[in-house]
Amino acid sequence: MCYIIRIMELFILRHGTTEWNRKHKLQGRTDTPLDSTGILMAEASGRTLKDMGITFDLVLSSPLQRARETARLIAPGAEIITDERLTELSFGQMEGEVTDVMLQSSDSPFRFFKNDPARYNAEAPSAGGESLDELLVRTAAFMRDRIEPLASTDKKVLISGHGAMNRGLLMHVRGLSDLGHFWDGGLQVNCGITEVSLTAPHGVPVYGEAGKCRFYYDESLMIDPEKMLQH
Repeated sequence: MCYIIRIMELFILRHGTTEWNRKHKLQGRTDTPLDSTGILMAEASGRTLKDMGITFDLVLSSPLQRARETARLIAPGAEIITDERLTELSFGQMEGEVTDVMLQSSDSPFRFFKNDPARYNAEAPSAGGESLDELLVRTAAFMRDRIEPLASTDKKVLISGHGAMNRGLLMHVRGLSDLGHFWDGGLQVNCGITEVSLTAPHGVPVYGEAGKCRFYYDESLMIDPEKMLQH
């Protein structure tokens, strides 16, 4: 007997640049729009993907405008379905602050964000921020509810999200819960895409290995994704 194994393709996208990205200001839940470069990134990515024959059967997005607008420009004409669980990590009182300053501050939990995620997780609530544990719970629930039921299909699904939130999705993909692995693979570049396959050969969803983050626009538009996280 011949079995046909269908493979779903998942494209996890980080939004294009905003003015706050360029000023190294922490965004989180703050609803900042794309800047002109972010728009160019998304438009160019959409054209390249179309030329490659890649179109999306389903487009899911964070409700924040920078993610929704990126999705709209990459997949013009597609229905964009928003889900609150795809909203960026909340940084509480740290939002709007300059990341370079917080990294040097002995009072800010953000100083642990990249190099010691477990300690950031413990201290973030003291600044009104969402813990990484809370992020992992909601992103895992999203994947179980919205993505894994599609494992036996051959759909192409785009998720338009954010730097930290997307790390939560990828922790679930990799079956990890140890926060020491939270930044494995690094922060996606703006408008970068990480591709993952999903099958269900025996009725149980099985993720393939998450690919390296790729971008589909001219490199001259890029900003360094690690700058906001470095000491």
